[in-house]
Amino acid sequence: MEFAIILLLVFIVWTNEKLFGSPIFKEAPKKTPEDKFADAIKDYLKEGIQVKLKDK
Repeated sequence: MEFAIILLLVFIVWTNEKLFGSPIFKEAPKKTPEDKFADAIKDYLKEGIQVKLKDK
């Protein structure tokens, strides 16, 4: 009986992401320098380019 309970717990932990949608032992992926650079460019372009026109 105890063996069945242990197997059930191991199965739940092993398939936790598919069953419940939230992983227990999942690490966040590390961002590469290219990803950081792309995020910086995206933020820069979101703000737009500020142009000040001279009055004549």
